Amino acid sequence: MKPDYKNWLPKTVLHKGIERTAIPLILLLVFGVFGLGGILPTPIRLVMIFVFSMATFWYGYKTWQWYGAYQYFDLNNPRSIAWKVVNGVASKVDLPPKAHVLDIGTGSGALALAIAKRHPDAMIIGTDPWDQKVTPGVDQKLCQANAKAEGVKHAVFMYGIAQKVEFPDGTFDAVVSNYVYHHVQGMDRVDAILEALRTLKKGGVFVIHDIMTRGFYGDKDILLKRVLESGVQEAELVPTDQGLFLTPEEAEKSLLKGSCLLVGRK
Repeated sequence: MKPDYKNWLPKTVLHKGIERTAIPLILLLVFGVFGLGGILPTPIRLVMIFVFSMATFWYGYKTWQWYGAYQYFDLNNPRSIAWKVVNGVASKVDLPPKAHVLDIGTGSGALALAIAKRHPDAMIIGTDPWDQKVTPGVDQKLCQANAKAEGVKHAVFMYGIAQKVEFPDGTFDAVVSNYVYHHVQGMDRVDAILEALRTLKKGGVFVIHDIMTRGFYGDKDILLKRVLESGVQEAELVPTDQGLFLTPEEAEKSLLKGSCLLVGRK
């Protein structure tokens, strides 16, 4: 039995991209190639042809980008960029003996199980909301099956959201996540990270990997300041798209430009 870690990018994203490309393309053919726009004044027809051409090009280009990312994000390919990142994050998690680790947004369990295999005496808890509309086929049962396939018995998976972590203060020796917090909605992303850090023991470590661009997080200096003011001993931001996990070219092609680690100790 082999684990099935799925893909970071659901096929539904590709399907939507194809649909969005097809609609303006069909309209372009109707009003342009087949000339059915002849009943309209020429200026209006030309404007419509231009708009539908630009829309077809734009959605086609974005779909092409997502298709490329889909190849890079295949977690069932051990040579994929996705696994370079997962193993890179796991390698940065420094644990004491018999540690308790919380993986927020565990998905199919890839990071949680990568850490579990590196630290056989640790207890790993992976939480995720597992929305079947967003990521079909990825759920708690899949994580459990992957743990069994990997021979990991010290990993537990349960429902949980990043906005409200259902564990008391000072529960874990480490909190980790990988490309989770930029998806958070209805809450400031830094506040969501601080909610996770709340569950760390004194001296516990955090390894938060995400696309930490200004568009998602605002000013990085302010982000770091807020984390440091939350009661942690140390914290730093480490870019991972300049060769640490990804080359600049890989980050560009896989739409992961701006990837960065937020690491530190409470």
